[in-house]
Amino acid sequence: MPEFSAEAYFSKALQDSTENYLKYNFGLFPGLTRIHNQLEYSLFDKLNVHDVYKGKEGYLHRYTKDYFEKKTYGSYTLSHYLDLLKRFSDTLALKGKKVIWVITPDKSIVYKETLPEGIDISQPINGYYEEFKAGLKAGNFNYIDFNELAIAEKNVFPFPVCTKGGVHWTQAYAARCFDSLCKYMAAVSDIKIKNKLEYYETGTVWGPDYDIENAANLLIPLERQDSCYLAKVTTESSASTKKLLLVGDSFCHAWMWNKFFKSGISASSEFWYYNWDATLFDNAPIKRNPDNLPINQYIEKFDIVVITFSAGNLYMLDYGFLEDVFKNAKQ
Repeated sequence: MPEFSAEAYFSKALQDSTENYLKYNFGLFPGLTRIHNQLEYSLFDKLNVHDVYKGKEGYLHRYTKDYFEKKTYGSYTLSHYLDLLKRFSDTLALKGKKVIWVITPDKSIVYKETLPEGIDISQPINGYYEEFKAGLKAGNFNYIDFNELAIAEKNVFPFPVCTKGGVHWTQAYAARCFDSLCKYMAAVSDIKIKNKLEYYETGTVWGPDYDIENAANLLIPLERQDSCYLAKVTTESSASTKKLLLVGDSFCHAWMWNKFFKSGISASSEFWYYNWDATLFDNAPIKRNPDNLPINQYIEKFDIVVITFSAGNLYMLDYGFLEDVFKNAKQ
């Protein structure tokens, strides 16, 4: 409760802060907020979450309003970036190292049939994604497109690729894709990791699987009986001397928070979140370049570089990673 003072009273700061204090300390406020949110969601399809929309069959979708515009990089931007990527990949290849691009499954692409009314799903959903994937393919770069895999598999497993109330892949499907990445690394490099995957049903769900629904603060949970699955990953044979540099967005958290990589690769491996420092689920920090060396020198310690992106983040390309590499190289 704010303390009274003449200055605060005459400036009206006391009244405003008192009102806020009472609002957020009134016992019924949290419950009334959830009732309010539920009514707006049930009656008007309105969600009080920024850039989140109610689609068909109860699916929630997150995207910006310009997500479905057929934007392109422009010929110079894309060709310039792919040229940098080619030089980067070839330089590492001469040293026996590999670069792999990983396209994580975007919910609006994998479940496009559940997008809200009024969105044309007969055309490519995201122009950046289609254009960049074509560039990777034409340049013969090492890449995995988990959108293609997820579309083919979304009814194969007892768990979904993405839940109705989540924006990322589920913990169980992230484990399936992690194993696929390990097999791909084994195919293109000398990093041989073999895993055993065990999917099991559980009475509770992994919290991040329902991040949009949790943020919406609804009163009635969305249907979730098909998603109460988790996966256990056991490394049967590892490449414990190999160092991985993983540069990616929040999709990588399912791999890192569940410590899928822990037994398979060197403890000196690193995860750069949006090309910056990362934090694990237990708040343990992962520092980016703790030796504070020029990036082009520092990355030489790694045996393989894996760069992940989702279609929603592709306008950022690799979050400035190659820009840092070549900027340091020029210096």
